[in-house]
Amino acid sequence: MTAIDIDASLLADPATLSLIAGLALLAFDILVVGLSPIMFVAVGALVTSATLFATGARPGLLETAAIASVLSLLIALLGRKPLQRFQAADVQEDQSSDLIGRDLVTTHEVTKATGRVHWSGLDWEARLSADAAVDRLMPGVRARVVRVDNLVLVLAPIA
Repeated sequence: MTAIDIDASLLADPATLSLIAGLALLAFDILVVGLSPIMFVAVGALVTSATLFATGARPGLLETAAIASVLSLLIALLGRKPLQRFQAADVQEDQSSDLIGRDLVTTHEVTKATGRVHWSGLDWEARLSADAAVDRLMPGVRARVVRVDNLVLVLAPIA
């Protein structure tokens, strides 16, 4: 048996293939994407590989893919919320807009869900801040921009 035969037999082993696929997907997810749902597939493949190595079972390639798929789905169901919390933990409120802190007068009705204001020659989408004491601002009311979410001005009434 030559070195090429040994390498080919290793690549034909479902446990080894699962290990390689899991490590490659994990590296891709961490280095290129940055912790995404691909991680669940990678972990599913790694758990499948570990299980196959531990038990000595060697199902066919299709069965191995099915096992990895089921494990990936279970891991995704269990890990989705913790991943979302982890990803959201680092989010900081954008303070880079020069509109934040600016006072303006509403030109249209603005509610907590929707609205528009005319400011600086443009019509802007706007809404009231979720913690505003009122549910709507009528036209002509002074308000302060407290945040900008995707070009939507989030307003708070000025008392």
